[in-house]
Amino acid sequence: MKASRILSAVFVLLALAFGSLATSACTSATDSSASGSSGNSSGGGY
Repeated sequence: MKASRILSAVFVLLALAFGSLATSACTSATDSSASGSSGNSSGGGY
């Protein structure tokens, strides 16, 4: 049972990290579009 609790904790941490990455990608895409998208194509098209 201890291994399952460790795995669930790791999964929660990964979900939080993925959520923060998704929100940062959305905000960076919003910032680039708000600035007129001056040739900054390093955002990956998000």
